[in-house]
Amino acid sequence: MNQYSYTKAFEWILNEKYRIGFHVLFWVVMYLDEFLAIFGITQAFETEYIKYVILAFLLDLAMVYLNLYVLIPFLLLKNKVWQYLSLTLLSIFVINLNNLTLDDPCPDCTTQELITDFIISTFLPTITLLGTAIAVKIFKMFLQNQSQINELEQSSLKTELAYLKDQINPHSLFNALNNIYVQSRKRPEEASESILLLSDLLRYQLYDCAKEKVYLSGEVDYLKNYLKFDALRKNKAKINFNITGDVNRKMVAPFIFLPFIENAVKHGASLENESFIDINLDIKEGSIDFKIENSIPKQKTKIPKGGIGLANVKRRLELLYPQKHTLKITDDDQLFKVQLHLDNNI
Repeated sequence: MNQYSYTKAFEWILNEKYRIGFHVLFWVVMYLDEFLAIFGITQAFETEYIKYVILAFLLDLAMVYLNLYVLIPFLLLKNKVWQYLSLTLLSIFVINLNNLTLDDPCPDCTTQELITDFIISTFLPTITLLGTAIAVKIFKMFLQNQSQINELEQSSLKTELAYLKDQINPHSLFNALNNIYVQSRKRPEEASESILLLSDLLRYQLYDCAKEKVYLSGEVDYLKNYLKFDALRKNKAKINFNITGDVNRKMVAPFIFLPFIENAVKHGASLENESFIDINLDIKEGSIDFKIENSIPKQKTKIPKGGIGLANVKRRLELLYPQKHTLKITDDDQLFKVQLHLDNNI
């Protein structure tokens, strides 16, 4: 049974809609032998036996629900263990005294035999009944606590993901505005085209990728527009973008590839020297392989350690594709290479 099946089963158990049904099922199981006897299946039908079963059932009912809804929440859960144990044993003793008066003691039995018979036939079944009810209650409380913890964890993860995703927009915008600034100084006639491309990029960021997953085709178009936008400034960089497979049916987390391309453009492409960026995207039935290589300038700019791009995407991969991705980054004096594999069946 997978994690999803366990989660659905727990939700079903914790659903208040089925609460009464679970209680009825519990008592039917606990009193199954008595019910079978009443219907004459396990022994001959006797009117007096029905009265005995009803009275015993009411006493057990009082003992169990007193423990579950009074003693446990007001004593045990408040670390008043000794008070809880004392009152629980007292309730068991009282119930068994009443049960003892309902039975006809054996006139020929010794005191030791009567005590032994009382423990086996009355005391131990009562302990078993109450212990089973307490175990079920504690198990349900455990599931409720786990459910609350999972909700908090999911809420925390969603908040963190939203924060990481929101970091990307201003980070990309900051880089884009720097590009337009440089362009307006050196080639002002191209600045208008850059502003138009920038508006398309921002439209995608603001509207098209608001969901947790986007179509890979839209993400690829965004990356191509980003590269075209940057090419207007770094015209000496040779950029190759090769795609194998169908991008129309796959879905991915938005901006999962962008930080790698940003990093290659920022630290690999050069205005003075010949440089290149090679991007390969291989889409298969159950996976996506992304590979990007870029040249490293001879006098490369030192990459600040506080940059958020790569650290951001690494954390997002951990949250969005846990156990379903591999990331390998290779950096030497001449080449910077990133290889990302995503297990993706959508």
